[in-house]
Amino acid sequence: MKEIDFLPEWYKEGKRRRVRMRWQCIALSVVFLAMITYNTISAHRIAAATAALTRLDEQRIQAESVMHEFDVLNRELTEYQAEVESLQRMDSRIEPAAVLAEISHIVGPHIVLSRLEFIAEPVAAPEDNSNRSRSSVRVAGTKSNVNKREPLGDVRFRIVLAGVAARPENVGELVCRLEASSFFRNVHPSGFRNSTIEVPNAQAQEPTGSGPQKSAAEAKKELQVSEFEITCYLANYEEIEGK
Repeated sequence: MKEIDFLPEWYKEGKRRRVRMRWQCIALSVVFLAMITYNTISAHRIAAATAALTRLDEQRIQAESVMHEFDVLNRELTEYQAEVESLQRMDSRIEPAAVLAEISHIVGPHIVLSRLEFIAEPVAAPEDNSNRSRSSVRVAGTKSNVNKREPLGDVRFRIVLAGVAARPENVGELVCRLEASSFFRNVHPSGFRNSTIEVPNAQAQEPTGSGPQKSAAEAKKELQVSEFEITCYLANYEEIEGK
């Protein structure tokens, strides 16, 4: 028995076309969903990368701020170190109050100092060189220009004592006391001479009431004194042979 197909070709072709269109729609839907998923994932990754870049930029700004502060602190530290080195060079490593107290203890009641000088010299400077470069710290007697003082550093101090004594033996006693003191070394007199000074007469200054006024010449008396100058070195250094 032969089958007879009564369906026309255009119906069959339309059915096949609808099936193909259905599969094409399904494929397009899958591709569309894949594109949406890819775009969503890409947007999320882009947002995460943008946030990471923002954090990195903030960290970069903080790092630049820290580096700037470090540079400022480093410059300040360098300046402080330079100041400390300058202060160390200027430090004479002596105690002037202790030296003055020792001199006050050594000087007897029959001696009056008119000049006391602390002259800073390099440690290696010869003692007999009168033209050597030096900076002085003057305690009494003369004025000095502060702006011309040099940094002290490793120096030794030459001390000059000048004044008057009641008797010549008082000068010898002073020299002996300076030599016996542990504060001083290389003590030697650099000047000595006898002179006469005028002092007020105590009797002439007593009021007599009814007696005649004494003349100015009678109100003073002359005394024989010894003017001296002693040079020594402060024992703030130690001499080592061969150095």
